[in-house]
Amino acid sequence: MRSRLLLFRRAGTGKLLRTFAQSTAVRTDLRGRPQLPFLSVPTTRTRVRHLTTERKAQLKYEIKTGIKYTGYIWIAGFSLLAAWFAIVQERLERRYPTPHEWSFRTRMDLRGGNCARYEPLPGRITDWLQVAWWFETTLKRLHDPNIDGKDVKDAPHDCPPGTKDVTAKSEEWRRGYFEALMGYAKAAEYMDGWVLDKSRNIVFPPGVMIGPSNPFPKPLPPGFKGAPREEDCELRFDSPDTIYLRILSTPGFTNRQKIEAGLAYASWLDYKGIAGPASIVFEDTVRLAASERPNLPAEPLDEKTWVLNEAAGLPSENLLNTLTAYATFRARQGDVSAALPILVSILRARRSLPSPDSASATSSLSATLNTTPPKSSSNTPGSLIVKLFSPPPYPPPPPDGTSPPVRDPQDLCQEAALSLHIGEIMYTSSPASREEGLGWTREAVDLAEEQLHRLPQKLYERADSARSTCRECLATGLGNWAAMVAKLAKEEKARKEASSAQHGASRWFGSLWGQGAGVAKVEDTDRWAAEEKVIEERQRRARDLLEDLKPPPRGILSFLQA
Repeated sequence: MRSRLLLFRRAGTGKLLRTFAQSTAVRTDLRGRPQLPFLSVPTTRTRVRHLTTERKAQLKYEIKTGIKYTGYIWIAGFSLLAAWFAIVQERLERRYPTPHEWSFRTRMDLRGGNCARYEPLPGRITDWLQVAWWFETTLKRLHDPNIDGKDVKDAPHDCPPGTKDVTAKSEEWRRGYFEALMGYAKAAEYMDGWVLDKSRNIVFPPGVMIGPSNPFPKPLPPGFKGAPREEDCELRFDSPDTIYLRILSTPGFTNRQKIEAGLAYASWLDYKGIAGPASIVFEDTVRLAASERPNLPAEPLDEKTWVLNEAAGLPSENLLNTLTAYATFRARQGDVSAALPILVSILRARRSLPSPDSASATSSLSATLNTTPPKSSSNTPGSLIVKLFSPPPYPPPPPDGTSPPVRDPQDLCQEAALSLHIGEIMYTSSPASREEGLGWTREAVDLAEEQLHRLPQKLYERADSARSTCRECLATGLGNWAAMVAKLAKEEKARKEASSAQHGASRWFGSLWGQGAGVAKVEDTDRWAAEEKVIEERQRRARDLLEDLKPPPRGILSFLQA
């Protein structure tokens, strides 16, 4: 207690310190005026210290956490996009296989061209400008020796400019290169005449360019602004003629590939109305197919009449296909007398082809159409996982077409199409052969409908060429049948009316005989009317076979749509 009192004494005085006398509220002599509440200036701001040490630490933590979670979100988003891109590319690779020796970008370009060509967006048509760009990019990478064009050389000088020699490449590489060239040629057919405005880097359709070569330009389609000038324009893509001639002159392609390119080129010339060169290309293609089997006992066809020679044996698949296309071309040009014997000889040859036995019918069809993949030897979970994550194998090469085909469902659909062509020609050739032409048309319709019922459903889902041919043949056959019968019924009705008017003005005895003739005409008219009802019933019955009612893809947000 004594020590505590000593602490409060002043130094040198011995007096106690009165602590209450040191209060700031009491000592007003140190300030100008007392700080009373009613004398202070009112203000809305309070003197608060916002950025305290604890607040700084909290802000640092929040900023670091925000950056961290933002990075996690971006990483997750990029991962999802990468996974989605990989899944899409894997699906396209299984649908449109590409050679494995190509680089990933080249394979992606080829898959993109095929997808844009065969699978346009729902509700839209094929964007051939995009398709041509994809295939053009693919070919540029295949021609570049620093990317995928190693050992690709320029063809001899007698070939068209830009032709490459691909004999040093593998079969898979050459097959993929041929696919890219054919896709580019088909897209160039739709983009024929499109120009590129170099000043604006915009592609315009043909006929809208302003210049001396086009004095009457067409109006611009919707979406285009400002017509291009001729001095600023150049053709955007190569012409189809140039591309097809390159394919036909490329060293390293097989005869079947050149035959396919020749038929496509001749069809393009026929579409453009250039009948003379189209006929020459068709004939050269047929000669190429006929020269593939030199060891035959006789010439496979007569080059004067282009009719198959039965003494040479069964014709090859290439020869049948090329000769059918050439005969159809001759019929379209009006040369019916030359086309009919060719088609009859082809139909006779197809009907003499060997039929596959019941044990190998399915395997032969699958091998010919390349629609059913080979079944795996084991279906264990491990093998399924390995198959899921392993790249799909590139399909084996198709048959070369030098051997005779078998009489499978695809060949039967071809027979139906031949019967349909023969019926059309015979119906239009002369009035006396109309009945026979109508019979050929009925036979074609029956055969096509029968094959559509026999083909498996899984082939239809994969858009098999045999089912597609039968569908086209059935639709065309029903239309031709209805038109033929309607014309015959109309002619019989006109003759009946003319006969009734003629006999009505004669005597009653002559009228009696005219009535008997009129009864015969009524019977003929009733016959065609009854056949028209039969055709209507057949059309109603075949509607399900002809219509392809596949719902369009609705996407990931389909649950939000009505």
